Amino acid sequence: MHSLEHKRRRKLEDSGQDHPLMAGSLNRVERRNARGKVTTYYLLTIKDAGKTRTVYVPKDLVKEVRSWIRNHRRLKVLISEISTLSIAIIQSHVPKKRATSGRDEDAKRRAKPNVR
Repeated sequence: MHSLEHKRRRKLEDSGQDHPLMAGSLNRVERRNARGKVTTYYLLTIKDAGKTRTVYVPKDLVKEVRSWIRNHRRLKVLISEISTLSIAIIQSHVPKKRATSGRDEDAKRRAKPNVR
């Protein structure tokens, strides 16, 4: 277990993150047996190689797993915002370049005397 936590910590450091994260959703399941007793447990649903997998989450880890999922969602939003800003930078590059090059050409024309 400690080896897995150590590996995860190293991966998080490599990615510049300091909080664990996990893609998936946590689901609370209630089952009623024949006598009417309700049993509650939690399942984590994830995508793995294009297939949906479900993993049982022990009750003492539920709060922690929720925070991992919340961290992943927060990071997804940040990545989306960064991508949107990057696209805007790319799209504004050509008009800025044209505006700058047009001014440069005007300056060159004014600097040169008209000789024919």
